[in-house]
Amino acid sequence: MRILVALDQSPFAATVLEKAITLAGKEGAAVTIMTVAEDFLDIGDYTDVVSVSEKLFAAARVAAEDYAAKAKAAGLDVEVVVEQGVAPADLILNQAESKRFDMIVMGHQGKKGLSRYLIGSVASRVVAHAPCSVLVIR
Repeated sequence: MRILVALDQSPFAATVLEKAITLAGKEGAAVTIMTVAEDFLDIGDYTDVVSVSEKLFAAARVAAEDYAAKAKAAGLDVEVVVEQGVAPADLILNQAESKRFDMIVMGHQGKKGLSRYLIGSVASRVVAHAPCSVLVIR
């Protein structure tokens, strides 16, 4: 079994990782830890977009490596993938399709009210379009 664990850099990611490690250990699964660094559309002369994007990518890489170290310490076979873009759900879905994962494990954004309907949720989009099972941790 191959599990894609999609993690952000929020405090809740530790809970998602813990659940994924437990599941992977029980299943004898190989794990790929994926983080997505934010990327900015062109915002003109107000900031150095390249510099900001590079810093966000570096921070996502550090977080992913830290998550991977925890999974390796639990005895799992782990790979790390760090992508950058404005649509995390699409990047997660592309990874799941191209690498033929058996399952995606991810957290739930938990947006409330109108913002959930206007913006949507990464987890909702992944669940709706994934080529495999998705475990959403709340």
